[in-house]
Amino acid sequence: MDNRDIADILRDIGTYMELMGENPFKTRAFLAAARSVETYPEPLERCARGGNLPAIKGAGASIRKIIMEILADGMSSDLEALKASIPEGVTELLTLQGMGPKKVRAVWKTLGITGLGELEYACRENRLLSLDGFGEKSQEKILKAIEFRKTNRGSFLLHEAAAVAEEIKKILEASGFFKSVTVAGSLRRGKKYVKDADILVVPKTGTPPEKIAPSLIGLADSDGIIASGPTKVSIRRHGLQVDFRIVPEESSAAALQYFTGSKEHNTMLRGRAKDAGLKLNEYGVYRGDERLAAEKEEDVYRLLGLPWIAPELREAAGEIGAAEKGALPRLIEKTDIRGMIHVHSNYSDGRYTIRELAEACKHRGFSYLCLTDHSRSAYYAGGLSIERLREQNAEIKRINEETAPFRVFSGIESDILSDGSLDYPDEVLASLDFTIGSIHSKLTMKKEEATERLVRAIANPWLTILGHISGRLLLSRDGYPYDEERILDALASSGAVLEHNCNPHRLDPDWEFLKRAKERGILICLSPDTHDIDGFDDIAFGLTMARKAWCEKADVLNTLTGDEIDGYFKRRKKQKGA
Repeated sequence: MDNRDIADILRDIGTYMELMGENPFKTRAFLAAARSVETYPEPLERCARGGNLPAIKGAGASIRKIIMEILADGMSSDLEALKASIPEGVTELLTLQGMGPKKVRAVWKTLGITGLGELEYACRENRLLSLDGFGEKSQEKILKAIEFRKTNRGSFLLHEAAAVAEEIKKILEASGFFKSVTVAGSLRRGKKYVKDADILVVPKTGTPPEKIAPSLIGLADSDGIIASGPTKVSIRRHGLQVDFRIVPEESSAAALQYFTGSKEHNTMLRGRAKDAGLKLNEYGVYRGDERLAAEKEEDVYRLLGLPWIAPELREAAGEIGAAEKGALPRLIEKTDIRGMIHVHSNYSDGRYTIRELAEACKHRGFSYLCLTDHSRSAYYAGGLSIERLREQNAEIKRINEETAPFRVFSGIESDILSDGSLDYPDEVLASLDFTIGSIHSKLTMKKEEATERLVRAIANPWLTILGHISGRLLLSRDGYPYDEERILDALASSGAVLEHNCNPHRLDPDWEFLKRAKERGILICLSPDTHDIDGFDDIAFGLTMARKAWCEKADVLNTLTGDEIDGYFKRRKKQKGA
């Protein structure tokens, strides 16, 4: 159990205590201890092997005892007791945007509301207006959050669904019954969230038919069998609906193309086939009754007079026309990425030291790390004072002397303040290699206010990269609206880089906006926005979105080498009068 897992349990205890109306000093103690544990530089599990915990800021004797129980048993009896005293529907209310423990307690204890349905009804009946801290705007926001939840119920983030599909793939490949197991559908195309996963299975020659369906059904949750037939089996695993398509080898190429989609892309392909006197379906490409040979998906496209089109592009967004003209982009690849940009260390709310992050980057084959801890206004995330930022820059210089040619670039994720300014004086920003500007506060802005705030920030000569532009959290929180055309104009005019935030909870902005930015010549940065080492791997999700946006190597900032990006940062500062 790592420090983050322990911190999550402590945070839950504090939240549930607040929900139960406990002394606010006690609840704040748990939340403070959670922050200390999460950012502690050593794994507590290792530190406690001798039976004693090190000193942890904010963790008194009672919290230390709970931490030791968590390390021993993987759970906390205090948390379990709190959970048992709170109706399940009440804890679900905590997941709604704008519903913190105090507000949830108010509707639960005063109005007897114990679920989303009851809360929605109460809002529509204006019953919340009688409670302190609620008003018409509060009710409107809660109704919007409930509608958001209902609309996205049953959806899974890309990384969650991909993990389930990969787990299934490994199990089936190890079974020995299948020649191939391939993920298709919206997962293969790289949608930002999905409601199901399509998996094509081709049985090995000689596999007894009676073995096939049971091997698929056996992967289901305890109550997760949806349907079973000779060509399709549907189950739920870890809550995700998984549709298995059982196809013969001779149809596998056409089936992979068909079940990858999208529907609109396939409709256009079938029309093209018809115009050529052919027929295309999930079983193959036919001329009359003759099925034409197609061993690979590339052969399906070749028979239609087209080069293979990457799955990410199959959204009926001009890809077939480009294929006809030989104008498909040479999409960016994982091997094109040379460094990590937008990384948090334990100077703010990250888990690892700068040196540990640098070593992890080197181990993954990258040649530089662009460090961006939070700025001073982000006090809740341990934002850096000016003096603390200077200390960090001094440490970066020492590390660079020892790790050359690997390079750590000094940056900051500066809060974009409510007036659009950045969160340090110009002379402080000038001392850094680069600056990412992001909005973290006042996220309920109207379109015009958000646009003005972003445009002012983009115009700041010290802004290098505009971070997670909408502030959204997928399936949890809508982002604020903004005028896309004005933002694109501002970015193109200033030369600032547009970040695509690769964190799978964000994937911000959408690929359609990225594509428009690319077409305007705006440079894009793929940023993991990671607070730990494992988060470096989130770059894969951003790469998928960049590929959906038709991005090539030259469109992305962090395909530059260490020397090239050093030159880019220096030229950028010089152009802006540094």
